[in-house]
Amino acid sequence: MSVLIHAEIHGLAGRAPELQALLTEHAADLSAADGSLGASAYAPVDGDVGELVLQTHWRDEAAMQAHYATPGYTRYVENVGELLARPSDVQVHYVQRSVSAAADLSMDPSRQG
Repeated sequence: MSVLIHAEIHGLAGRAPELQALLTEHAADLSAADGSLGASAYAPVDGDVGELVLQTHWRDEAAMQAHYATPGYTRYVENVGELLARPSDVQVHYVQRSVSAAADLSMDPSRQG
């Protein structure tokens, strides 16, 4: 079962560019990690300055847990704290099955538009 993590990051508005750079680098490292199915960091369309989202997708929980023991994760944790206005809101989703929108539309011709 894969694992999807959605983290809403609440950064200090005055340090938003630093936080964006750190999260972008961290997402790139996550994407390249063993067991990673991808990662992205972005600012929500309706978000305030300093509000960012980090999403990661892991092959399984073991791969996610192994990442937490890496020097890259330690480096991220050591640097992110001073850029935060408050703790992040994190949701962990255990995903048994995923279907892409394109595949879903091809299965139901009435929904093609």
